[in-house]
Amino acid sequence: MTKPKSILLFDRLFLAAIVLGIAAFAYRWSETSALFASTPEASALGMGPGFLIGTFAVGMAINLIIWYFISRRRSKIAKWIQVVLYVLGLVFFLTSLNNPLSPKGLALAANLVIYALYGAATYMLFRPDTAAWFGNDRVDPDAFR
Repeated sequence: MTKPKSILLFDRLFLAAIVLGIAAFAYRWSETSALFASTPEASALGMGPGFLIGTFAVGMAINLIIWYFISRRRSKIAKWIQVVLYVLGLVFFLTSLNNPLSPKGLALAANLVIYALYGAATYMLFRPDTAAWFGNDRVDPDAFR
């Protein structure tokens, strides 16, 4: 089966959000690492540059794994994990806007674009042409007897 148009759009939007996320992380690197270095609580917990890079890398790996299972393996479970992670991330992002440590200026604008891209990508998973991609098959009740 060839990929439906909505899944192709999902691929482009989702991967664009990842690339923009990497660029935003690199852009804000010096500011973020200096902020963590100047926070005694973070330093006491060992939250230095390695921690920042590690958590960012794990987050990107999770995103790529979700993309792979949605785009290549047609996983309904990954689709719903994406929805849950997007909603949770959006809630945390919106509640962090009042935090003085949250990004400002260009970094904030980049984050808004990233969340818009992720939102549009997530929406693409629910368009009518994706039903066949994820399969409409029902679970056979006799399979569990």
